[in-house]
Amino acid sequence: MTNSQHAVETTRRSFLTGAAASITEAAGAGRIARGGNGVGDADPVVSLWQEWLVAHKSFGEACRRQQTLETEMLRELRSFPRVKIVFSEDEGFVWAYTAEEIDRLLPNSRNEDVRRKAWAELATQNLDWNAVDVRIGYSKAKETEAENADREDELSDALWGAAPQSFAGIAAKLHCVLETEDPGSGLQEAPWPQLRAILADLVRIATPGD
Repeated sequence: MTNSQHAVETTRRSFLTGAAASITEAAGAGRIARGGNGVGDADPVVSLWQEWLVAHKSFGEACRRQQTLETEMLRELRSFPRVKIVFSEDEGFVWAYTAEEIDRLLPNSRNEDVRRKAWAELATQNLDWNAVDVRIGYSKAKETEAENADREDELSDALWGAAPQSFAGIAAKLHCVLETEDPGSGLQEAPWPQLRAILADLVRIATPGD
């Protein structure tokens, strides 16, 4: 990525970051304007959106950690546990990643020796994989990623099921869509530029002093 491309990406990314800050500011100002000072005075959509933002960030961090550890695993072990099942010189080979796949690819009794060797090789590779996994924590990171994904989805569903009570609430829903589907604000085909423009309008209307 060139410096100019990085600058454009940073600018695009800052749009959603700035919009999020403005939505939060607008929601807070709305509570003060109504004379409220508690959670009950908040637009429920904004409150859910704020929870979703935290979950979304946590999922992103967990995903990046899982990918980093997976890269480290593959750099050390070169591949996921797998064995090459060779059919013939003409038919080539396929990779088997589980004992069930080995059984399916080598079903006949005449393949018994080959099948046993494949099982043994796969078992050895799995032992090596598990040893490295325990050392660096890849499976735990993958589990954490899945948990965070479930939490984000749960909050996203709740967010879409809630009725906005303010411009900030409508903007929060739209921000969720853009943050999820176009986080870099780089999609140029319709309706993405138009949706970003609508979000900017909503933020401008909802933000105090604008």
